[in-house]
Amino acid sequence: MKTAHTNGIELAYDVRGVGEPVLFIHGAIWADFLRPLAEQPAFGEFQTIRYHRRGYGESGGPAGGFDTQAADVVALLDHLDVDRAHLVGHSEGAMIALVLAASHPDRVRSLTLIEPLPSSGWLAASKFADLLDFLGPAFEAMVGRYQAGDVAGAFDALFEPTGLDWRTAAKAVGPGVLEQGVEDAATFVEGEASALVGWNFGVEQAAAIDSRVLSWACSVENPITPATRAFLFELFPQREEVVLEGGDHFSVATDPAAVAEPIADFVSRQSAAAPLR
Repeated sequence: MKTAHTNGIELAYDVRGVGEPVLFIHGAIWADFLRPLAEQPAFGEFQTIRYHRRGYGESGGPAGGFDTQAADVVALLDHLDVDRAHLVGHSEGAMIALVLAASHPDRVRSLTLIEPLPSSGWLAASKFADLLDFLGPAFEAMVGRYQAGDVAGAFDALFEPTGLDWRTAAKAVGPGVLEQGVEDAATFVEGEASALVGWNFGVEQAAAIDSRVLSWACSVENPITPATRAFLFELFPQREEVVLEGGDHFSVATDPAAVAEPIADFVSRQSAAAPLR
């Protein structure tokens, strides 16, 4: 990967192809988790930009909040002389994409959100408020195992309640990715986890976003998926939505072709469409 000095850190990035730029923002733990998605033939008509978020993979630290990480993306776009990009964010990366699109709407051409965690403020006021009681113990168990020196066990504590197999997903990305997550665990557990649970984003912030939105969801029922879909519907009533039957939160790594095709179709249509404002 190439490296750019942006926003006070060294940020590792990879650019491939030509066409309208599509920037992928990975979630927590694995810096290369969206590599299989970004490399799908469905994105062949675009310029794809993938980077390691601060504190992950080949990028420098320290960890940063969502505002800081949104600024990282803007700085990277400036470095690459990209005025506006289509954003594809997964999990925590989708939360960063939301903040970026709200704070810098002029830099975003379209917005694809792959299962962001709903805002804690929104959850507390919704019928899904009991999800906070589900998430809190999972994060506490993760921190406890991490502090005991059991990094793999920390990830087990985080993902097992939702039935997600993080080992299989990390291995599907490629050699060394599982170990990459273990090496970068401090960035998430020590630097990002509390912000992830405590973030607030609602209709007022979403109103600043002037790009079209695609919501991607899986069909697997777990405590989080219905809340995520309701959260994004409230923020963006006119959004498009695609649901992958038989998929799960890690399908971006284990079934990237199925995830890529509807997203690439959406991005292609937004490339030809006039801006909303």
